[in-house]
Amino acid sequence: MEYVNYIECFSEDHDDTDELIFGLRDETQKRLNSKYFYDENGSILFDQITKLDEYYPTKKELEILDIQRQEIGRLLPSNSAILEFGSGSNLKIKKLLKIIDSPEEIISIDISKEFLLKNANELAHTFPEIKVTAICADLNQKIDIREIEGMKIPKIGFFPGSTIGNFLPRDAKKLLKRFNDILGSNNFLVIGVDLKKDIKILEKAYNDSEGITAEFNKNILNRINIKFGSKFKKNNFDHRAFFNSKENRIEMHLVSKKHHCVDILDNKVCLKTGESIHTENSYKYTISSFKELCENVGYEFQKVFTDKQSFFGVFILKTTD
Repeated sequence: MEYVNYIECFSEDHDDTDELIFGLRDETQKRLNSKYFYDENGSILFDQITKLDEYYPTKKELEILDIQRQEIGRLLPSNSAILEFGSGSNLKIKKLLKIIDSPEEIISIDISKEFLLKNANELAHTFPEIKVTAICADLNQKIDIREIEGMKIPKIGFFPGSTIGNFLPRDAKKLLKRFNDILGSNNFLVIGVDLKKDIKILEKAYNDSEGITAEFNKNILNRINIKFGSKFKKNNFDHRAFFNSKENRIEMHLVSKKHHCVDILDNKVCLKTGESIHTENSYKYTISSFKELCENVGYEFQKVFTDKQSFFGVFILKTTD
């Protein structure tokens, strides 16, 4: 087939400006929404991160999809549509497509148009027998894709990479509920989750020796500059990542090297020396705590698969009404 059906699905009345300014002027802790990481360059940088020696999640998730492929395949329906929530690298979706019996359509949803289309076209070329639909959308917003052909057959949602950990627990619940609504009842969600482990291993994964994670963190400023017309300078900030034991999460920050101010639209944002902008969280769960989170928003737990060291978990969940 080698044809990609492309759809844009953004809310016309949604304006990010107020949220951005409110976060950057918060005197308690300045912050940026981590969705701004993923422009084309950010997506490329993150793809590089997944190949680093220190960054274990991708390797462990791929290991699970390889070793447990037969067991996973037995739990999932044949002749189904795969909804990939967040396009990312094609490595994992390719493995899932080989696990499932006779998949009929791939529906990839991502906020980065360039990266989305690149990956969708690659999938269409690799799997010409499978229909590919690419939807450029923000998963933080409500999207309506009920009329897509693949939505009328059994569906499997796919949310790998422990991206769910980037959301505050209350927001993770909202997102999981949104996935449930999109998929409809009696369908499935395959989701990757980074599990709690030794703090040294966690912190090393977000402070790589090559500095790629630091560059990824600083790239969010480029995205803000382009989207909102600001003039943040990456060289004015240092990357910092650490495990917050109280909140069970890795936090990434950009720490200001000096006192300086930045104009954003009609607003001025000032940072003191040593003051940080909180750019990302990555929550770490136990198997029981994530199972409870999902059951609280209406999923039926089916099974979890882990790697040999129990660093990472791939959960199979069933949607309900």
